[in-house]
Amino acid sequence: MKLFRTLLFFILLATAADASAIEQGSASRLMARCEGVLYAEKCRLGLYEALTDPEKTGLIGVEFSPLTTSQGHLPDKQASTRPAMADAVAEYLRRAGVEEGDWVAVNASASFPGFILASLCAVESMQANAQVVFSYGASMYGGTDPGFTFPVMLDLLNREGLLATRLRAVAPGGAGDRMAETLLEDPRPTVDLLLASRSEERVDAPSVAEAIRRRLEIFDDTPRPVKCFISCGGPVVALGTTEVVLELPHGLITRFEAIPKDPERGLLFDFLDRGTPVLHLLFVRGICEDFGIPYERVAGQ
Repeated sequence: MKLFRTLLFFILLATAADASAIEQGSASRLMARCEGVLYAEKCRLGLYEALTDPEKTGLIGVEFSPLTTSQGHLPDKQASTRPAMADAVAEYLRRAGVEEGDWVAVNASASFPGFILASLCAVESMQANAQVVFSYGASMYGGTDPGFTFPVMLDLLNREGLLATRLRAVAPGGAGDRMAETLLEDPRPTVDLLLASRSEERVDAPSVAEAIRRRLEIFDDTPRPVKCFISCGGPVVALGTTEVVLELPHGLITRFEAIPKDPERGLLFDFLDRGTPVLHLLFVRGICEDFGIPYERVAGQ
């Protein structure tokens, strides 16, 4: 009898471990399927570049375009697109206490389409919900293709039935959240055309403080209070204009003592001040190290 109970214990333990593995892998499997669709569409549009996107994710943009606001590091962009990143975000969310039916706020610049897709795949694999505000400004190799921006990618994934999440609002992004500085020509004609092409609410505020305030209103407009805030990339509305942001760790942040009082302190600090956990998705190498995700591309893949 004792032997039987011992065997039963190990059988149940193995079953639980298998169930956990399935749950942890569902987000990455979804992200891989999404990337297959995006890669095929980018090839169809004649926008795919094998040299910058050898893993065929469809998520790596051009170095320079009217949407390029700042420098970017290609290995960072490539690592953020690895499907395992979705499992990492899902694990962060579980640690933050996010459960089925909860709401997550996602503020995303176009700098890291990989992080945005990973976040949405994680949220949906957990059967949670996302309220998303997207901005078009991007660093090099991010969502810089005007003909294949992340909102267009998400429309495609919605039509294919892979993701159900839709954007709640779109914004210019970049310096001042108004594309005030870019690396090439005046971006506003391109950005204005992109904004006008969308049916979502447009956030085009006269100041950073007002852009932050409007986003908070949007994130508060959910059936349940937001359980976690995700910041994808480094938009000024998320990071704010104070140097205190340099003290923030990467990944999941549940507490931070030195919260500034400045009205332009950024959404990260606004949510931390509320006691809401935050996911700071910017330092790619650190997140890779947290979960054993290869930062450099594995040879032969």
